[in-house]
Amino acid sequence: MNNKLNNCFCTRDNTDSFTKWLFQLLGPVIFGVKPAEIISFPYSDKQNSYRLIEIKRILNNTNKISYKEFSYCNKCTKILFYNSTKLNNTLSEYRNLKFLKSSGYPNNYDFDRYLNFIIEKMKTGYIPDEIGIFLGYPLKDVLGFIGHPSLKLTKINGWRVYGDSKISDIKYIQFINAKNKMKELLNYHNVDNILKVI
Repeated sequence: MNNKLNNCFCTRDNTDSFTKWLFQLLGPVIFGVKPAEIISFPYSDKQNSYRLIEIKRILNNTNKISYKEFSYCNKCTKILFYNSTKLNNTLSEYRNLKFLKSSGYPNNYDFDRYLNFIIEKMKTGYIPDEIGIFLGYPLKDVLGFIGHPSLKLTKINGWRVYGDSKISDIKYIQFINAKNKMKELLNYHNVDNILKVI
């Protein structure tokens, strides 16, 4: 769905600027408008071990966002950051659930089982198309990306949009607004304080 997923995270010089960048990116997940985000941290970047420690320190003190960390192709660590409530609601939505079951997910829905199912797929070095559901993209855009014949590419606006763009545009605006809201908060507060008051 997102061609940046196979690439590892580009390097950043300063841990503080990295933390601000990361939490601005995670704003939509923290505010509950996006179910999840996935980010890569290459083994070749020595600063990433310190960054991962800092991320865990911050996130282990909040219930606003959870994460699953795993190795990807022996090249990088990937972290799937997620809002448990939003992701559970997204995955268990009837049409999404039907699609996921048709893609080989267990017939009996269980949040943790579905989360582990996609992570096990990614551990093999494969980013499955259904990652778009986990990241909050509309099902029609995921189906269009896979090649559904009735869904034609309409535009690229954060991701590939297929068919009628209204739903996709609304989601995109929600994601951007949440990022901007987090950016504004980061201008005046540190991440720990923001997570305490949200």
